[in-house]
Amino acid sequence: MDTTLDPVLDTVPPQVLVGLATLTVIVLLRLRPRPARTGRLLIVPVVVMLVGAFLLVPWLALPSPGGAIATIAVLAVDLVLTVGLGVARGATVEVTTDPTGSVRFRYTGVTVALWAVSVALRFELADAGARVGASPGVTEGSILLALGLSLLVQHLVVVHAIGRARARRPQPLTEPSITPDTKNRCTNG
Repeated sequence: MDTTLDPVLDTVPPQVLVGLATLTVIVLLRLRPRPARTGRLLIVPVVVMLVGAFLLVPWLALPSPGGAIATIAVLAVDLVLTVGLGVARGATVEVTTDPTGSVRFRYTGVTVALWAVSVALRFELADAGARVGASPGVTEGSILLALGLSLLVQHLVVVHAIGRARARRPQPLTEPSITPDTKNRCTNG
């Protein structure tokens, strides 16, 4: 039996594997149009952030070989990338109104490409952070927290687009209600 991946998997922190698995499921589910339920869109990012924060706590106790400045610099770059790419991805999500007036959304090819860029940049940042001596809590331990934050920002952009789509959709025509007062006006006159 070939076990060439075992040494690679042994060096990958579990939260990286969980993050990649979570991201894969999210991307695959969102490639097809889905009903726009804005409340549900925000649940997954918040749960991922909470799990990420919980898993990050033990990493924070690890020393920072490069000192606090290296750790803060890597954290600042991570925050800018996480939020910026979340906004960019959110802007590429397609939000449509079907013939029945239901609002739906789906990832586009650009959204998937931006996710690939996000993952690649995250790995590059972790590598750069390790080289400058940033705390492993920032370079490795915060992956799920960053994923949740990025999803949250992306979904807030999508929720805004869904709100705009709902405001633009045509309202169903209803028949005017006939009250005794309007019935009298029609017959008397």
